Amino acid sequence: MRVPVVQGPHFPDDETIRKAGQADGSAGLPSGSSYEPGPFERTILSAGEATISGIYAKTAVRLHKLEGISANLYDAFMSNQHRFRETLLRYHKRKEAVGRDEIVPVPYALHWLIVFLLGVGEFPLNVVVFRMFGEPELMTYVMSLTLSLTLPLIGVFLGLQIRTLVSPRIATAIMIVLAPGTVLGALTALSFIRNMYVTLHAEHKLGDASGNMVYAMFAINLLIFIGAFMVSFFAHDQDEELDALHVAVLRLEKKRTKLRNRLVKAISRTNAVIRGGRAEADRILSETMSRLSLYRQANMAGRRGTVAPPSFSKKPVSETLNRWWPDLALPEAAESVTATTDYPAKKKEFA
Repeated sequence: MRVPVVQGPHFPDDETIRKAGQADGSAGLPSGSSYEPGPFERTILSAGEATISGIYAKTAVRLHKLEGISANLYDAFMSNQHRFRETLLRYHKRKEAVGRDEIVPVPYALHWLIVFLLGVGEFPLNVVVFRMFGEPELMTYVMSLTLSLTLPLIGVFLGLQIRTLVSPRIATAIMIVLAPGTVLGALTALSFIRNMYVTLHAEHKLGDASGNMVYAMFAINLLIFIGAFMVSFFAHDQDEELDALHVAVLRLEKKRTKLRNRLVKAISRTNAVIRGGRAEADRILSETMSRLSLYRQANMAGRRGTVAPPSFSKKPVSETLNRWWPDLALPEAAESVTATTDYPAKKKEFA
């Protein structure tokens, strides 16, 4: 849609205004008891109001283009806000029920970063090993990628289940047994593969070491699996409900931050259009007042000392400016994870 171009007000020139004011003053127009502007004043007022109305229409067209984006973001933000507040309230109630905060040694975001790095680090290692076995190039990459994706994810799932469904004593015993044994076996396997890789570059064959290679590869994959298992174990709380609510609050708060930032930008663009149009309309109103002042001065000069009519004390008012759009305000943010459950009353929101 093309935005209409608003032309400036068609005011009479200053000389014409002075002559008209002098002539009307000499003729006693408007009358000394009149509270309404005279004909020439109404001409100036009409020219200014017509221009302001054009600015209003131009601004309305620009706002209409932004309305859909802002409204959709507002709806999404408020929906997320409602879910966030409900989840946060349940989260605080669950903490009161268990009598403690969540115990998560490894931050939730960091735990996913570590899992991702484990998968990325396992991929080239698997490629090297499968090449030693003489597998085709395509199958080497397919199998390596499959192991790199599935092993860490299974470890994450198993770590979560052990953390939340198994009693703390048994879970601790499992960690004590698995951790040192897995690390020791994997270190041995890494040393074996390193030496085998150097040997292959010289002999170009695997020979009788293929059986040991299988065990070495198993040990390394077990290390990746246990690594994902352990980081997942320590990234969750022992209470299943508290852990689930904690994770839900983190996700909703992250989404809320993204939506809020996008909504802030949309509201800023909208307010910029509203204020820009208002400033332009105020400039026209100021110019209208300046022309009226020039006319009234010339009119009083033509009256030769008589009392000014009451209409001269009235400042011009624009009906269009009186119904101008107010600035939009961002909805009040819900509380963060560390806040209390006492929610303040809602203030002026986006409308």
